Amino acid sequence: MPYRQAARHGLKRSTQSIWGLACDSRLLLDGNRVGGNLMRILAVPALCLIVAGCGLMARKELQEKQQAAVAEMQAGFADCKARFPDGSKQYIAKQQCDSAAAQSIRPYLTYPDLFDREQAERAVIAERLQAGKVTLAEANQHAAAVHSQIAEDEQRRNLAARSVGAQESAAAAAWRASAPVSCTRTGNTVNCF
Repeated sequence: MPYRQAARHGLKRSTQSIWGLACDSRLLLDGNRVGGNLMRILAVPALCLIVAGCGLMARKELQEKQQAAVAEMQAGFADCKARFPDGSKQYIAKQQCDSAAAQSIRPYLTYPDLFDREQAERAVIAERLQAGKVTLAEANQHAAAVHSQIAEDEQRRNLAARSVGAQESAAAAAWRASAPVSCTRTGNTVNCF
């Protein structure tokens, strides 16, 4: 159906406003224009609030799950510390216990591969420490260096993601600035390209 015919029949383009949707006579619920309009005017914003509320509830649920995972991890670390007190020579078992406790937060991490890499490095350090190939001080220094490297990699990835976003925005702005704009008017409608 051509646009002019659609306009005569009360249809609007896909960029209809909420108010236009609420006042569209084809959406009458009870056939009565007065009560139907009021019902639609109240129903459309209510629907929008319901949809927005679903997003807020999902975000809150995710935050609660993350907090529960952190609490579970901290409880696991406390259990590991009780099972393997400072001075214990069971470095591999303690590292495995700590790694198992930390797994609860893995699903909520931005880069789980970095988490896995750090846990693997810590396992190697624990094996070398238990075998007597390094001292406790050297093992702690190596673990700190590994953690720093992981933090650097995470920061590099975050900056790269921001850089790509900035480049895309700059390219879009340059395209918009370079593209010639021409407008044509047909009746009451103006189309710009």
